[in-house]
Amino acid sequence: MKKILIALILLALCLGHASAENSKLLGKPFPDFQATDTQGNAFSLSEALKDHEAALINIWATWCPPCKMEFPFLNEAYEKYGDKVAFIALSCEKSDTPEVIEAFRQAHGLTLPMGQDKAGLYQYIRPDGIPVTLIVDRFGNVGFLHIGSFMSAGEVCRVIEPFLGDAYTETAVLTQIPKESATAAFPVSAVRAIHVENENAKSVLFRAEGVPNPIQAYVIEGDVAHLRLEAAATDIPADMYYYNLSQVFELPSLLDARRNAYVFDQPLPQADAETHVVYACLMDLERDTEDDVAEVYLISGEQYIEEVAQGMRSLGYEITWEFGAAPRVQTAPKAYVLHVVDQNGAPVAEAAVTFCTDTACVFLESDENGDVTFTDAPDVYHIQLVEVPEGYSYDEDFELYTDRAYGEWILRVKKN
Repeated sequence: MKKILIALILLALCLGHASAENSKLLGKPFPDFQATDTQGNAFSLSEALKDHEAALINIWATWCPPCKMEFPFLNEAYEKYGDKVAFIALSCEKSDTPEVIEAFRQAHGLTLPMGQDKAGLYQYIRPDGIPVTLIVDRFGNVGFLHIGSFMSAGEVCRVIEPFLGDAYTETAVLTQIPKESATAAFPVSAVRAIHVENENAKSVLFRAEGVPNPIQAYVIEGDVAHLRLEAAATDIPADMYYYNLSQVFELPSLLDARRNAYVFDQPLPQADAETHVVYACLMDLERDTEDDVAEVYLISGEQYIEEVAQGMRSLGYEITWEFGAAPRVQTAPKAYVLHVVDQNGAPVAEAAVTFCTDTACVFLESDENGDVTFTDAPDVYHIQLVEVPEGYSYDEDFELYTDRAYGEWILRVKKN
């Protein structure tokens, strides 16, 4: 079951990269083409680049779930950059008529221009799948090509921004989505985990013969599962996502600064739903193997346990379960620990920080592993970055206040 679910996740996200053949387009002129959007407006690449700094071209289809998932992110970028970047989303599906596309556009509350790929761009690009997104720069050359869905509006914006501004004087190529580099601190724990904080939650373990690790599930009486997500110190929180097979969220977007924790209120299926279980996972899409994923099943009521068990049996599993109170696993660090890393997750040595109270400050530097360990008595400490090594930069306004309890964070600075 676990292998099947992970495979479905990867398939649903259409993870992929430009193939060797696709990558030959990078840095090369993209052919001029014409299209008409569903509002009847004519689009010409050459004309669009006369009064825009770049063009974003998205190839999609109405039957494609990852295309549907990324459109809110593309639309948010369009609302932000539409005056500087010409957007056009073209369906490569022949049955997606202008009427079908406009109905799709209206149903999903989209404002970006959409139309049919009558110019045959899909056949020209020959990607490994859809969605596919290209950035054509002001000189008419392909600066970026990505096969697969964007996972956030931030990713789209970070792809667009390098092609804007007066400093862009010659074609440059992006071979991957730039990582977020703003100075930030992310709480981490001993292990990666998903905890259910509902008081009435009950833990269920589904065991299968020949499978060493049981599948963790929770039975929850109510409409919402209150989740607390934990990243491990070996994780890169900025590269991690919470995913429930219909939505995906960047882990940092779920940070509750007051609690110093990642939290998410996961809606549960109603009585008339087709299924009464939600699959929830916390994963790094770039680095994780199947065994790395933190996952739980959320069952919306005790009466549906057997329904879930039957679904698993249909896949050849013999299931038993153990019923009891949900475990409350708490990690208890014994110091204040900062893991200083760059935007790619590499440790940064010799970064200087201060731990201050109202009466005194202590100055510390990160070691060769990028770690700062502060073992003074628990208190509310004001943490500030005061210096980073040559070749790095940071936001001088960054600050972090601790709780009156030990904790652990990943502290990100920028490698220039």
